[in-house]
Amino acid sequence: MPRRPKSVRTASVSETALASAPAARPLSFCMACVALVGLPATAWAQSSVQLYGELDTGVAYVNNVGGHSQYRLTSGTIDGSYWGLQGTEDLGGGARAIFRLERGLSVATGEGLNDHPMYVGIGTETLGTITLGRQYDSIHDYFQTFTLTGNAGGTAFAHLLDNDNANNSFLASNSIKYTSGNYGGFSFGGLYAFSNQAGAFSNNRAYSVGANYSLGSFNAGAAYLHNNGRGNTTSGAYDALVLPGPGNTVFNANVQKQDTFGVGMSYEIGEFTLSGAFSRAINTGVSDADTGELMPSLALNNYEINGIYKLTPAIQLSGMYVYTNGGGAHWHEGALQVDYLLSKRTDVYLESIYQRASSGAPAVINTNDPSSGRNQLMLSTGIRHRF
Repeated sequence: MPRRPKSVRTASVSETALASAPAARPLSFCMACVALVGLPATAWAQSSVQLYGELDTGVAYVNNVGGHSQYRLTSGTIDGSYWGLQGTEDLGGGARAIFRLERGLSVATGEGLNDHPMYVGIGTETLGTITLGRQYDSIHDYFQTFTLTGNAGGTAFAHLLDNDNANNSFLASNSIKYTSGNYGGFSFGGLYAFSNQAGAFSNNRAYSVGANYSLGSFNAGAAYLHNNGRGNTTSGAYDALVLPGPGNTVFNANVQKQDTFGVGMSYEIGEFTLSGAFSRAINTGVSDADTGELMPSLALNNYEINGIYKLTPAIQLSGMYVYTNGGGAHWHEGALQVDYLLSKRTDVYLESIYQRASSGAPAVINTNDPSSGRNQLMLSTGIRHRF
């Protein structure tokens, strides 16, 4: 399953830095070209490009994967490894053009992953920003941060099969998004993703809206995501969705109508942050994406409480409890994480996640295959480096 990206430390590449570097000749040549075609050379000084990324890999033990214990090298159980480029250009009058280009990868296998955003846009601090491309929806922008999977916990801490997309298992293709400025602690935004199918405007299209409010130590947010015909086409907004099935199984599902709601809040008390989150994902018109077999509609509710405590400047402790129910089944999940900073850019971590399902339902911790019974335990450790 796709790994959850997080914001990272970036290294800025400016014109001044390039000019002082040994390989300055290509830039001088480009500046000469700019002068020849009559473009203002000052535009280069008003722009910036950043190269950044993250590598996260480790070792995991899972006690029940199809009835067998599993030991494996992971491509990170907190974040997804990736590299990226992003930049801005000052257009004058407070306006700016922006771009972001990221590509995921598996450190363990070298496989490239299409699980990161790519977009270009334009905006101002006061009027907001419009971006176009493959992007995160409003669940990510206004709800995710109140869950532990969207904060310190990472990928393995996602709700059952990431049914609410709080772990960014899916990005919206063909999308246009508006993000407002911050108005006294209040911000909002929305996204529309086109189906790109002639004669079927709503087949695998999506839209989402969300808002956030912060005041001192208090923060709250809410988001809504709607999709028609999810997984029906390969060129639409979203791919098929993974859902729990009968007899301790999961399956790839095409969903004719999907509505996801999320609301959360957090409060900081010194070095401790307490958060609560609720989400509901309603899937109707469900069919097996591989066989076409009709399946029952499924609504899943997720209730989470989590806490993050900065024990020392170098040690952070995180924990959560999540209760998920729906389709006549329920799941309990608890998780703990210890993260130790070796430097500002490198850390090591240790995690434990345990999930228990009701009778007849699959236990499946995110990033793992389903268990053969009601229980699944995952222990993992890893190292993460940001550049």
